[in-house]
Amino acid sequence: MSKSNSNLTSSDAPSDRTTEKADRKGSRNIVQYGIFILFGGFYAVVSFQHPEFLQLGNLYDVLIETSIISFVAFGEAIVITAGGLDLSVGNIAGYAAMIVCYFLTDLGYGLEVALPIGLAVGVVIGFGNGLMVSRLHMNSLIATLGTMFVLIGFLYGLTGGTTIHIVPPEFMFLGTGTFLNIPIPVYIMAVVFVATYLFMEKTGPGRNLRMIGGNMEACRLSGVNIKNLTLVSFVLAGFLSTFSGILLAARQALGNVDLGERFVLEAFVAAMLGTVIFNGKNVITGTLIGTIFLVSLINAITLMGAGPQWMYISQGALLLVAILANYYSKAMMLKIPVKKS
Repeated sequence: MSKSNSNLTSSDAPSDRTTEKADRKGSRNIVQYGIFILFGGFYAVVSFQHPEFLQLGNLYDVLIETSIISFVAFGEAIVITAGGLDLSVGNIAGYAAMIVCYFLTDLGYGLEVALPIGLAVGVVIGFGNGLMVSRLHMNSLIATLGTMFVLIGFLYGLTGGTTIHIVPPEFMFLGTGTFLNIPIPVYIMAVVFVATYLFMEKTGPGRNLRMIGGNMEACRLSGVNIKNLTLVSFVLAGFLSTFSGILLAARQALGNVDLGERFVLEAFVAAMLGTVIFNGKNVITGTLIGTIFLVSLINAITLMGAGPQWMYISQGALLLVAILANYYSKAMMLKIPVKKS
């Protein structure tokens, strides 16, 4: 009798495991499909009420804005994937832009000097953030918050709070120029997207970064160098953020101390959506999709004539939705019990 019960239990175990896996997959699909249903419903409603939303000129504006925001969003997504947070990405973008404008206008250097310096600034600041988190074991939120305020202070010290209005035409071309009727920032975004995607999905360090965010203890036990990879994630975030700031300054033909402040919330929203859309996989692709949706949302609010307060409300609400969806997805994966017969 006991032997029979033992065989029954043994035969039922694979069935239970299969059921558990199916339930987990179904839970992930609910979140993923729910996000795309939300996207589709939004586009349908806005297009019905404002047909100009899908007009070529408006889509062109959405594409340009997406290209500018995407870089800082990619950087934030990499840090989040590695289990951290970076509040300084917007200020890194703004600081790099102001450094480039300062070297071009006040010091009279050319692009061949100013641009590398601007990009290097992001790498150095990202390296500093990474050292504080990976070597000094500081909380990433607190460390990058401190960096954010330090950068604000440096910006005011560098410029006295004034705006740099005069920039060379060749610098403006980076933000406003086109090639084959396609904006230059879109070409840059495409190159950076491919490079970042290949790094995260096709290289060992990139895959290990994704593992750290999923299960840090398992990575440690498997011999992954968590400290170095955490450092790399912040360096990449700092480097990528500079593209957003520099291109925005080039597009606006000016540099000012608060240029990068808008990127903080936008980067978080797009990056969090990126981690949810494909359930932690293909994060860079998901972040690009999230950026497109975020920019479309802001664009639609503008078309509706809503006040600026609704832009903050909608972005904050979208961030909360992304966080809740991410939490729900992980909770379902970890807590679904095995069904017993």
